[in-house]
Amino acid sequence: MFRITANRMRTKSRQSIFFIEKHYLLLLAPLLIFVAVIALYPLFFSFYISFFKYRLTDPNQTRTFLGLANYVNAFHDKVVLTAIRNTLVFVAGTVGIELMLGLGLALLFAGEGRGMRTLRSWLIIPMALPSLVVGLVWKSLYNVDFGVIPYYLKQLGVEMGRGPLGEIKLAMPAVILIDIWQWTPLVMIIFLAGLKSLPHDPYEAARVDGASRWQSFWHITLPLLKPTILIVLLLRTMQGFKVFDIIYATTGGGPGTATTVLNYHIYTVGMVFFKMGYAAALANILLVIVAILAILYIIVLERQQL
Repeated sequence: MFRITANRMRTKSRQSIFFIEKHYLLLLAPLLIFVAVIALYPLFFSFYISFFKYRLTDPNQTRTFLGLANYVNAFHDKVVLTAIRNTLVFVAGTVGIELMLGLGLALLFAGEGRGMRTLRSWLIIPMALPSLVVGLVWKSLYNVDFGVIPYYLKQLGVEMGRGPLGEIKLAMPAVILIDIWQWTPLVMIIFLAGLKSLPHDPYEAARVDGASRWQSFWHITLPLLKPTILIVLLLRTMQGFKVFDIIYATTGGGPGTATTVLNYHIYTVGMVFFKMGYAAALANILLVIVAILAILYIIVLERQQL
């Protein structure tokens, strides 16, 4: 009886595998339809509408074909060029500092003791908070009248003027600091995973040869962590280009255009001035920039793995 049941189960298993191999596209259809509706349709519509003059407040919803005029105007718009420059400054500042801090924290908290696990759990709390909430909290901390940070800086004799978020030279560094505080734990976690996956044999050989800790780190740990470093660069660069919540909650792109990044400017053009065609063109430019950087990172990553 048991053999008959087992044979029936094996037969049904083979039939199921055969059905999956033959009809895998049918099984994937719901997922493919979902991706097409949620992701591909908005992407193609954004590309399509970027060639038109289209205002969301137009009661007739008229669309005037402009060709590449929206893209040409974007590269002649001083605000757009400033937004691109601010975005690059933001990405360079956040990614560079988070990379170094995350690696340093990962090396510091790589132990497996109970205390280390507790400290790591506390360090990842900022990452779990919504960016909008983080921005609002830091806006209060930066407030020139009752904020904690300006208060202690004044005690040290540092004149803050209109506060970190109100001064043109201080606004971008202040916003970068918020992003560093929130997302350095993510970089730390990725580096911790990379450190745990490293082989032990090279370190034992280096110890036998009398290498110091610094020499082991420089000549063994860093080269072996290159794929992890490139993954961190890829993820944080893409997230940096998409920054919006922190800017919206703290400065609103100000003072002036000091913290106007490209993603926030797209929001302003599309949802404040309702120029949807122009906003779509700017969004596509941002997509192309991020895609080019992502492809370059992936190419470098594949070369490192060869």
